[in-house]
Parts: sequence; C-alpha cells; structure tokens
Amino acid sequence: MKNYTSDLIEIGRLLHSRGWLPASGGNLSARLEDDRVLITASGSHKGHLTREDFVVVNLKGEVLEGSKKPSAETELHLLVYRIFPQVNSVLHVHSMNSTLISRLTQEDIRLEGYELLKAFDGIKTHETIISVPVFENCQDMEELSKKIEKRLKEEKVYGFLLRSHGLYTWGKSIREAYIRLEAFEFLFECELRLMRLA
Repeated sequence: MKNYTSDLIEIGRLLHSRGWLPASGGNLSARLEDDRVLITASGSHKGHLTREDFVVVNLKGEVLEGSKKPSAETELHLLVYRIFPQVNSVLHVHSMNSTLISRLTQEDIRLEGYELLKAFDGIKTHETIISVPVFENCQDMEELSKKIEKRLKEEKVYGFLLRSHGLYTWGKSIREAYIRLEAFEFLFECELRLMRLA
C-alpha cells in the first residue's frame, strides 16, 4: 500500500501543477490486493496530499482503513473496478478542457482521426473513432452509477465525462491511467480549438 500511496501523492501533485485538479476537486484511486481500494479522502487537496488523506475501502464502499471520509464519488471508482477486473487505477480530474467540452454538446464526444488515439490500448491506427460518453452530473450516486454501468457494459469505453464536472479514466496501472488522462486532455484541447476556429 505504501508504494501506491506514494505514487498517488506524486500524481496528485503533478495533476494539480498542470491545473487539472484545482482546489479540492477530483479523486485518485488504486486497487490493492483482495479487492480493496485506496482512494483520496473527501475534501483533500490533491496538490498537498499526505498519507492521512487516503482511506481504504472494499468494493462495497465500506471503510476498512483510515480516519477520514471517502469521497462521495467513491462509488464511481468502485463501479469501474467491479466492471473491469483488470483495472488497477482510476483517475478523476476537474480540468478546464474536460469541464468545458462537457458543456458544449448534448451527445457523446467523438474523437476521430487523431494519431494520439493509439495511446488507448487496442487501437493500432489513427483511422478510428472513440466515443466519450457525457452524463448529467447528479448528486444521487446510485442513480448515476446505474446509467454509467449500462454504457460501460454495452461498449468499449476508455473514459467518461460528467457535465460541468470533469473526466474519469482508468488503466491497468497508475501509469497507464495517467497516459490515458494526458491523451484525453490533449484531444479535448484539439477539439475545443477546432470549435473556436469553426
């Protein structure tokens, strides 16, 4: 657990320095052995994390370790871990690009023809399209989870957006989740700039 904690502390500082985790926004997690999950506590500032800013929960969301309260959005992390047994890290950011692009369309974000799509596992050519679902932000995590679960089980999805909120993405490791996040951020910025030019 110590290594994962250190890795998430480092990632938190990096993402905060890039402006992707302002104030106390976002949350970071990693799967531990025995289907336990290490996740940032509610209200923690991701640029100044310490070991006390983490809790360990099971896949039902029950706190196993830590004195602080898990984020209200812990359920969305756990949903990803339950659906994808190979996933070992989930990163959720409140970046400017992901927040803005989620407000500009009522439909999925379509990313097509970019070389950087190869950053997502299984994609071997730029001649492809991926869809990023956009869900209405909701304080009812149970209701929101049901909507997201349906989409994640129906099709290949590498991440999703909550409107006016931010991006969730994941990977088989913290490193892979970070690579996906960086790819999404670049692609969203490209799309936003194209919209302005149009």
